[in-house]
Amino acid sequence: MSIRINESALLIKLENTTKYWIELETAPESFFQDFAALLYDFKKIYHRSYRYFGYIKAWSDWLENYDIAGLTSNELIGYLQSKSFKEYRQYFIGYKSVHLKDLRQHKENEKRNKKSLNEKVTEAIQRYSKSEVVRVDLSYLKERHEHVNLEDFCDDMEQLRKEIGKRKEPFDDLVDYAWALEQGETKGYHCHLLLIFNGHKKQSGWGIAKQVGTLWKGITGGLGMYFNCHDPEQLDQYTKLNILGIGRIHRDNTEEVSRFLNAVTYLVRPEKEEQHLRIKPFFRMRTYQ
Repeated sequence: MSIRINESALLIKLENTTKYWIELETAPESFFQDFAALLYDFKKIYHRSYRYFGYIKAWSDWLENYDIAGLTSNELIGYLQSKSFKEYRQYFIGYKSVHLKDLRQHKENEKRNKKSLNEKVTEAIQRYSKSEVVRVDLSYLKERHEHVNLEDFCDDMEQLRKEIGKRKEPFDDLVDYAWALEQGETKGYHCHLLLIFNGHKKQSGWGIAKQVGTLWKGITGGLGMYFNCHDPEQLDQYTKLNILGIGRIHRDNTEEVSRFLNAVTYLVRPEKEEQHLRIKPFFRMRTYQ
């Protein structure tokens, strides 16, 4: 039986390991063993049609140029030892400009998304005198991350989008929505979902978020989990910090609207560098809806 790979965790490990290696002057004691193990694991999830982010492109390019198929672990280690740590370090340093360029592009994209999102939600919040704003975070059970790759995540999000498009409960009386797709070191692939409802028809943010979370669990075949941002303790924290921007929002209450807009910008903050997706299954996949 083949061993499953936690794709999200492996990609972040590749990125962090590369950053670590290029800062060293001498080889770590287990460098060649670690290099071989990471290459083996990456080969299991590697797709030529994917676009890889920053330092991870160094690993994808390496697999494109060197065929390790059929090599045992010891054979691969021996093969890698034909070059020095210094040579490999220089190879990875060569991708530093690629990594920085991709980070700059990510920040620029998030800035554009922020402007677009603000325009979108401002229009939505003005539709009715009062709106019910719902936030729910969708992710996967940590112990099941190895069962979920990016394509699975995208398929699940596409199914959720279709359910939203039906405008049936819990999405009846929905005015507009937005989401941000992200990847975290411990959280794996996840989504921040924002829903704006006609506040004259919808009133319970907690209940709606719970329904959406239950739907997500069904879509993911039980692999999914969710965080209800309308949990009373969470709302109490937001209130104490004077940042409560979800729940009931009145369009003529400038303070409520301001807090709402501030809360919305969390979805596309340019400084959230560590949360970006490290791969895309096709170039035009949207990480922001």
